[in-house]
Amino acid sequence: MAMVKVLQERWVNRKDSERLKGLLQDLRAAALRQPGYVTAETLYRGDDPLCVLVIATWMTREHWEAWATSEERMRLADLIIPLLLEEPNITVYSIAVDED
Repeated sequence: MAMVKVLQERWVNRKDSERLKGLLQDLRAAALRQPGYVTAETLYRGDDPLCVLVIATWMTREHWEAWATSEERMRLADLIIPLLLEEPNITVYSIAVDED
């Protein structure tokens, strides 16, 4: 089982950008308590600060999927969705392991 990186790209309404920032902090605090969570960072696109990218690292895809479908994450996502200009784009990547 390989670690995964989950890229979550969101476009927020300008008037809701501070609210989104707070909700993403709440989401991260909740993720910290989840099995398999490693780390995450939130980035704002330089040419478009309304585009927010969260890159999260999980031990396995199964850990991510358990969190992604959890009641707590769904509750927080329900608060975030109305702040967005469109549905978030979520992509899961496996971390390559060098073979010798």
